Amino acid sequence: MQKVLERLFTLSLVASLTFAALMILLQVIGLVVGSGSLMVQSSEWLTQPTIILSAVFSGTAFILGYFPAYRENKK
Repeated sequence: MQKVLERLFTLSLVASLTFAALMILLQVIGLVVGSGSLMVQSSEWLTQPTIILSAVFSGTAFILGYFPAYRENKK
């Protein structure tokens, strides 16, 4: 179970960062080209998937905190 959660965390983190970077890149391209519609469309297309993937990796990080390997050693 822990390995599955670790993979889910990694995949959702990388996908979230990729979508966010792609959204920013498209907005910069839209700014350079002077296409306001590209800037708005990139935000409309990529905001929701980015937020959903962020919620997934945040949730899996929270759950992984309950596994012994991820607990802090309190001395």
